[in-house]
Amino acid sequence: MGVIRRPLTDMILLTAGLLLLAYLLGEVLLLVFAAVLLAVGLDGAARAIAARLPVSRGWALVGVALGIAAVVLGALALTATRLVQQLRELQATLVAFVEGVQARLSELGATAVIEDLDGGGLGGSAGDLAGQAMTFGMSAVGALASAIILIVLTMFLAANPALYRGGLVRLVPPARRAMAQDTLSAIAHALRWWFLGQLASMVLLGVTVGLGLLVMGIELWFALAVLTALLTFIPFLGPLIATVPIVAVGFAEGTQTGLIVLIGYIVIQNIEGNVLVPMIQHKAVDLAPALLISVQVLLSLVFGVVGLMLAAPLTVVAMVAVQKIWVEHTLGEKIT
Repeated sequence: MGVIRRPLTDMILLTAGLLLLAYLLGEVLLLVFAAVLLAVGLDGAARAIAARLPVSRGWALVGVALGIAAVVLGALALTATRLVQQLRELQATLVAFVEGVQARLSELGATAVIEDLDGGGLGGSAGDLAGQAMTFGMSAVGALASAIILIVLTMFLAANPALYRGGLVRLVPPARRAMAQDTLSAIAHALRWWFLGQLASMVLLGVTVGLGLLVMGIELWFALAVLTALLTFIPFLGPLIATVPIVAVGFAEGTQTGLIVLIGYIVIQNIEGNVLVPMIQHKAVDLAPALLISVQVLLSLVFGVVGLMLAAPLTVVAMVAVQKIWVEHTLGEKIT
């Protein structure tokens, strides 16, 4: 009996040790995974360009990297000042909106209940949250260092992905290396299409929300469009979070404006979520909403905002790995 229990005990201890190590090194591992995700996207774009133009993959990768850098730097140079100004105005608008809601509740005699639930005033806590959201990571030296490391890792991984994939495969016993190659290829394919789908969602929602608010005469349209595009990178929860500042600014302009903004955003978000993204991501993996939201909540509690942002691609990797390693190669069932 002791001989039988020993391997099981060793496996449990090994699993617990690996989970503890993953928790302690969680931020580093998430940074590496983010670099892998970006490298997969760059590699896919470079391969697509090389397949259609008479250039090698290496030169296509250089062109993609320089193009992205030019777009980002150009956008920052043209819009950074205006964006920062509008974000500050957005913060003030949100705080004023919450204080207005608090004043109306006070007239109805509900202030005591709100204070008991809030533990110190809704307006003050809203200001704290808005301030944290606007200044998070902007001046931290650690954030800048992480960004530099992320860029360097991404470029090295994208420059020669076969080198790192081959190193991972060599860690697997020879009899299982074909399975490992197949699994890694499937993961890269799924991540590439998931990433493309999210970028399309970001562009669609950001542009449509910005144009809609601009037509309605809302001055903070640019900041809200950028904020919406960035939050849309987080599936399901991101667009819901983006609803709060958009609707708050709309109702700050008036009840009719707020209702129009709310209805318009719901229509746009449903078109994006039910038409565009499924058309692109059908080549990736079908994520169950309940599973994804559970993973998002778990990783956000453990690793904060970074865990929330990377929860979806991590879920994609886990689902593809299970499908390939367990369902296809172990159970012998083909995934269609």
